[in-house]
Amino acid sequence: MPIRVAIVEDDEKVRENLAALIGETKGFECAGTFGSGEQALESMPRRAPDVVLMDVNLPGMSGVECVRQLKSRLPELQVVILTVYDDSDRIFQAL
Repeated sequence: MPIRVAIVEDDEKVRENLAALIGETKGFECAGTFGSGEQALESMPRRAPDVVLMDVNLPGMSGVECVRQLKSRLPELQVVILTVYDDSDRIFQAL
């Protein structure tokens, strides 16, 4: 059974590239892509992914808040946070 991965990333090109990479990797399946936290909250629970790749800096709802709400609905969901921040202080402030 493949590992089902969802992607929440506002940059369309990054989102598409990640989805293509996951789709081409044996043992993995893309369970959906979302351009915002709000879209993810609306659709992701029905798709029941195993893992979500979450951009921390999203427009509107932050990736951190989205993770909090997703984990309350999908407690077994594993999360990998994506960021372009290279300053660890900024990362911890976002979290």
